[in-house]
Amino acid sequence: MTAVGGCTGGERTVKTEPSGQAAPRAKLSESAARAGAHHFDRVVIIVLENVDYERAIQDPNLAALAQRGASFTNFHALFHPSYPNYLAMIAGTDFGLHRRGSYLGDRQVNFANDAAHKTIADRLMAAGLDFKQYAEELPQGTCPWNVSGQNTADKRGNYVRRHVPFLSFREVQEKWCDRVIRVDSSKADNFFVQDVKKGLVAYSFYSPNTNHDGHDTTAQVAGAWVKKFLDETFPENLRKGTLVVVTFDESGGNAHNRIYTLFLGDMVKEAREQDPGVLARRYTHYNVLRTIEDNFGLEPLTANDRDASAITNIWK
Repeated sequence: MTAVGGCTGGERTVKTEPSGQAAPRAKLSESAARAGAHHFDRVVIIVLENVDYERAIQDPNLAALAQRGASFTNFHALFHPSYPNYLAMIAGTDFGLHRRGSYLGDRQVNFANDAAHKTIADRLMAAGLDFKQYAEELPQGTCPWNVSGQNTADKRGNYVRRHVPFLSFREVQEKWCDRVIRVDSSKADNFFVQDVKKGLVAYSFYSPNTNHDGHDTTAQVAGAWVKKFLDETFPENLRKGTLVVVTFDESGGNAHNRIYTLFLGDMVKEAREQDPGVLARRYTHYNVLRTIEDNFGLEPLTANDRDASAITNIWK
C-alpha cells in the first residue's frame, strides 16, 4: 500500500498490487437467470484508439481475430473526440462533454461523488460483484486525478488518464482506488498476469499504453499487440468463461464513426457459425454496456443504455 496525498479529508491509500486471494466466481443474479441473459462469468474490455473500421479489418492480426468470434460490421462509436466515448462505455453517458468540441471535449473532468455521476462500478458493487481498471504505465505512488497526473511519458508507451475512465469519478478516487491497477507492460509477471492466474473479477477494463493502443503508432502495431496479449499474456486456457471485448474508442475520421468491435470467448460462436445479418445490425458502445448489464442482472445507468438493445444471437 502506498500513501495518496492531495485529497481533502486526510491521506488515503491506493493499492498498487492485487489481493493475494483468488477472485470469486462472478455471481449470477436471479433476474439475469430468469431472463436467460447470462452468457459469461467475466468480461474484459480492451480499448484501442482512433482507427476506421475499413483500416482495422484489413490488418492481418485483427482480421484473424475476427474469424474467432463475433466481429460486428456495423458498429459505431458515439462521439468525437476520444474521452466522451470512454465515459459512455462505463457510465451510459458522456455528461455532454462532446458538445465542447474536439479540443475541449478531451479535457478531463473530476465528476462529483453524487447520484448524478454513477458508473457500472456502482451497479456491480451493489450486486456483490467487483470491478478493476487496469492501466498500462499508470504512474506509481498516486491515484492520478490531478492535472500533473493526466499524461505521463514512458519509453514503453505513454500513459494518458483520459483513456482510464474510472479515474474521472471522485467516487472511485475516494473509495475504490485499490481497484485501479498499474500494469508494467515490460514485466512478464505484472499485476494483470498475476490476477489472471488467480482469477479475474466480474468486470475488467484494460487500458493499453498509447503505443499499444495505436494512438501514437498505427493500426498494425495495435493489431500485433492485441494478438500477443491474447496469445501470451491472457491465453485461451485462462479465458474460460470470460468474454473479451476488443473495440476502438472512435474512428480515425470516417463519416459514420464506424469502428472494429469483436466479441471473443468460449461462449461466442466462431465467425463461420455467425449470421452475417446479425453481425450487420447497428450497434454502439451503449449496446455493449447494456449487454453486460443484462448478463449480470444490473439496472441500466441512464436512458441511453436502457434504450439500447442487448447484443443477442451470437452466443453458443
